[in-house]
Amino acid sequence: MKVYGETETSQMLEKTHQPAVLKIGNSTFQWGSRTYIMGILNVTPDSFSGDGTMRNGLDWVGASVDDAMRMEDEGADIIDIGGESTRPASVYPDARPVSADEEIERVLPVIAGIKKRCDLPISIDTRKAGVADIALAEGADTANDVSMLSDPEMASVVARHKAPIVISHIRDQARYEDVVEEVGDELAGAVACAESEGVDRGKIIVDPGIGFAKNASHSLEVLRCLDVIKARLGGLPMLVGASRKSFIGAILDAEPEDRVEGNAASTALAVAAGADIVRVHEVREMARVVKVADAIVRGWDVEVGEVKSERVRLAVERES
Repeated sequence: MKVYGETETSQMLEKTHQPAVLKIGNSTFQWGSRTYIMGILNVTPDSFSGDGTMRNGLDWVGASVDDAMRMEDEGADIIDIGGESTRPASVYPDARPVSADEEIERVLPVIAGIKKRCDLPISIDTRKAGVADIALAEGADTANDVSMLSDPEMASVVARHKAPIVISHIRDQARYEDVVEEVGDELAGAVACAESEGVDRGKIIVDPGIGFAKNASHSLEVLRCLDVIKARLGGLPMLVGASRKSFIGAILDAEPEDRVEGNAASTALAVAAGADIVRVHEVREMARVVKVADAIVRGWDVEVGEVKSERVRLAVERES
């Protein structure tokens, strides 16, 4: 395992040029001011995390919109809608690919329903340029591509819509000599590809792809070195999606729905390492984790006047 020293990291950080703000939908994301929350909305019957809104065969459109409204109330800044599970067939023998038409049929009514009731920006989580194209035309505000532009039309579609995009690292096999260096280099290549197709660099968000073509050791090493990867990419805003991933399950020996403590630990440490957005399942709990982590990392002061609980306010005043 290569050890990245403080001097090496600081030298790379001196070369960074992170854009200050990005407008997504009606929301302004001011990078570096705080960590933003992306709530996960799986419009599927077979999500690995067990939270797909189609799993019970009920009114899945209504259930999806209700979930989005709940996430808004709980502190989400953006909703990530996906119509295809990314669970691997090697682990889930019944996993099957979803056609673009089926994916569109799943996500479009949900996008329309959310737009009527919620002002949060919407991300379309898809590997298919055709799905991204229609979703962006019908109200989605950004694309989230976990396949690192495997569809050769994805970048040009995003550029045509003048939309932001999250580019997530993945590769065919989980074999690395130096996972940190290789993830950084391969993401840099994908970013360059997107720019060559007309995507504004200021609208690119990178994701190191925790759990995608990475075993538990790889995922842990990437999380330890998020700052190094971010610096390698010139300080581009970084999204981290560690929620309910298998490395947490391996550490805790826990099923996906029973990994909240591991989610909290990885979320807090991602914030400390410079994550700009965290993609999470448990919005309420992780929004609280992020708020405390941001206060520690960013040097926030506690405003006693904003504390609503009289007991808490008295305790804070007494301690001061």
